[in-house]
Amino acid sequence: MRLPTLSWIATLLVGLALGSPLPGTYGAASAEAAAKSASTAAKPRPKQARDGKRDKKSKRDKRARAERSRKTKVCKRQNGKRKCKWQARFDGHAVAEAKLREEPLPRPSGDIWLYSINFREEVHVNIYDENGEMDPDVMAQLDHLFRCRRTGEERAVDPRLYEVLSTIYDQYGQQRIELVSGFRNQPNEGSRHFHASAMDIRIPGVPVKELYEFATGLDAGGMGIGKYPTSGFIHVDWRAPGEKSYRWTDYSGPDDDEGKKPRRRKRRQPNS
Repeated sequence: MRLPTLSWIATLLVGLALGSPLPGTYGAASAEAAAKSASTAAKPRPKQARDGKRDKKSKRDKRARAERSRKTKVCKRQNGKRKCKWQARFDGHAVAEAKLREEPLPRPSGDIWLYSINFREEVHVNIYDENGEMDPDVMAQLDHLFRCRRTGEERAVDPRLYEVLSTIYDQYGQQRIELVSGFRNQPNEGSRHFHASAMDIRIPGVPVKELYEFATGLDAGGMGIGKYPTSGFIHVDWRAPGEKSYRWTDYSGPDDDEGKKPRRRKRRQPNS
């Protein structure tokens, strides 16, 4: 039998010490296994898998941001403690006929004391003339107070709004009513402000909720009434002919940009 040479033994020992491929069949197999292991370890994840995970995370983040943008944090103090909860920024619904006022409204006194917070002007008038008809000169004064705050343009306001104003004025002890917004010369033709059929009002010292509830009691059909607790006023309008009455609550603040409001699922809008 042929004995291994000294050079072969030396190569074997050095190979075992260094982990190098050794001559012979088992050395070649070891080298092949090592190469395969290195190839597997260095192999990157498929680009499609990485992109898929990033897309899923991005979609989750977008959904979370959209959900937060549709809600606002509302805080109240109860028993000396501050309690907060998330409310839908906008919530509206049509009004069933069964919930509308059945009896006709009594005729108001006609007196109105109205102050425009945008122009710092006020009028103290009676909308009826000596014959009990709408006084055109007084209508002109009120229309001027209702003018667009951005362009100064005037438009003939729906006179039914003035009768609602007088009714509210009578209800609250003839306190001065503040006009937040009247006619708006804006590109949104769906807005009742654009059609001079809407007003945003408030009365100092009267809670928004109370004023809103009284206004809803005046609706015998065809009115839109909304409350804006964050901004501190109510909206009252007369709907377009054939439209049903509508109610809503909007928690958006006075600094919110109407042109940049978050998109909502398609639903009937208040046309405020």
